[in-house]
Amino acid sequence: MTGSIDLTPEQKEFLARACALIDTKPAQQELDKLFTLAAMLLPEAVVAVLRRRVASVDGTFENEALLGRWLR
Repeated sequence: MTGSIDLTPEQKEFLARACALIDTKPAQQELDKLFTLAAMLLPEAVVAVLRRRVASVDGTFENEALLGRWLR
């Protein structure tokens, strides 16, 4: 996985909103909708990181810095 992925402003906005939604711990149905849209709008590597963020059980997420670089 690389942090050198360039996202458009629209993709960055979607990613920021996706992260905010994930932080609210939504129902699985909402996550399914989110990832359907994410798969259409974001590079596969970014979607994979988002999926790992959801799967982080204890709330710690090792790739937080990577997401931050993509959001800049």
